Order: sequence, then structure tokens, then C-alpha cells
Amino acid sequence: MNLNIRNPLSYLFTPLLIIALTFGISSWPQEAQAHKGHAGPMNTFMKKKVALKAMLPAGTRIVKRKQPLKEDAVEWAEKTYGIELDDDLYSYYLASDKTSKAPMGAAYVSKTHYRHGDLKFAVGIDANNRITQAAILGINEKYVVDFEGNVGTGLIKEYAGLTLKELIAKADELASSDKATREFASAVRDAAVLLAAFIHAEK
Repeated sequence: MNLNIRNPLSYLFTPLLIIALTFGISSWPQEAQAHKGHAGPMNTFMKKKVALKAMLPAGTRIVKRKQPLKEDAVEWAEKTYGIELDDDLYSYYLASDKTSKAPMGAAYVSKTHYRHGDLKFAVGIDANNRITQAAILGINEKYVVDFEGNVGTGLIKEYAGLTLKELIAKADELASSDKATREFASAVRDAAVLLAAFIHAEK
């Protein structure tokens, strides 16, 4: 006779395993949220509207666009500047001449992860692909000291007027700098090249 004999301890191990897995999995998002909570509330240094006014030319038609970056624009960015962009959906602001409709500039407002929080930033370029302004709009309270002591807050004047090639060289130079400085520089670089790719597609 074939008897199915089970290990008596299996009755104990199975429920314990289920409980351990349940609590372990359910704790993952809570742990991530707890880490984010450690960063404190968002400290805002500059409103988006103020930043856009500083970055885009006056007297132009400004439209907020939400569109994917086309494959040929991705290829152009990599070939021209050596920066790899994703063909994702992006939101940005385009300034154009009210009569000719020619692009006069663009701005990008976004956020990127910084440690256990977020860095809110904005970048603007003109029709010649020069940086009009770059700004730190906000950072979680815990990391304010990182930026006030190294990069600054609000408009970061040292970026204004740089060509994209100069900006890329600057980001490369800062790659071994402190975390706040290098992450802001790389965020500005990628955003500026993204805007240039969108303007290039308009021409």
C-alpha cells in the first residue's frame, strides 16, 4: 500500500512561510515611502511661473506642449552632442514668433530623484541653443544644505549664456564634484539637449 506520509513539521513551516512572505512583500512600498519621508517636506525657492518668465523671451507666443521625442530627433541629439535621450512623452514650453511662428526658445520644468527625495529644476534655451537660465526650484528640506552650500538655489547664474557644447563640457568637469553639483549639472545638460532636439524638429 502506498501511503503519503508528510513531515509533521511541514504543518508548522508552511503557515510561517506564508506569513513571512506576506509581511515581507507588503513592507517594501512602506519602506520606500518611509525613506522618502525622511527627506522632509519640499522647500520651494522659486515658482514655476517666475522661472519661465526668466527663461523665455518676452513678446513671444508661449505654448505648453506634450509630445513624444521622435526617433530622428533622438538620433540627432546623439550624433550632435553625444547625449542619449529616450523617445518618451515629454512636456515642455515652446516660445515662437507671433508672426513667423519660428521657434524663439524653449523651457523644461521637471524633477529628478535626489537621495531619498526630489530635486525640482528648470532650464531654458534660446533659438541658438544657448542656456538662457537654469534654476533650482525646490528640494526636500533635509537636502537644502547640500544645495545652498554647493550649487545655490533659485537661478544659478553660472549656467546662463553657455552653449550646449560648453554646458556638456561643464557637466563632464563636474562629474567628480559633490553629489548636488554633479546631479544638477547632468540634469541641466540632459534637459537642454532635449529642448534643442525639440527645436531642431520644429525647423
